Amino acid sequence: MIIRVPKDQSAFTYFTFEANDGLCFYSTLETSLGEPYRDIDVKTHVSLKDELLRLIEFLGNDYPIEILKQEEIKDFS
Repeated sequence: MIIRVPKDQSAFTYFTFEANDGLCFYSTLETSLGEPYRDIDVKTHVSLKDELLRLIEFLGNDYPIEILKQEEIKDFS
């Protein structure tokens, strides 16, 4: 998924993801670096999706978080 957070809350968002070790991995999209927000590409295993969404919802109680894109990628191997 891709989420958008205010730039001044991005460090806390990264910290929270890292504090929940193993829940997800993330990277900041370069296109948002000059903006007042950060777009963050967040990936997790499908079995952890609900937990990740709960964490994002929890963070959203303190500052605005917008889910810009949410998709599930299936591995057919």
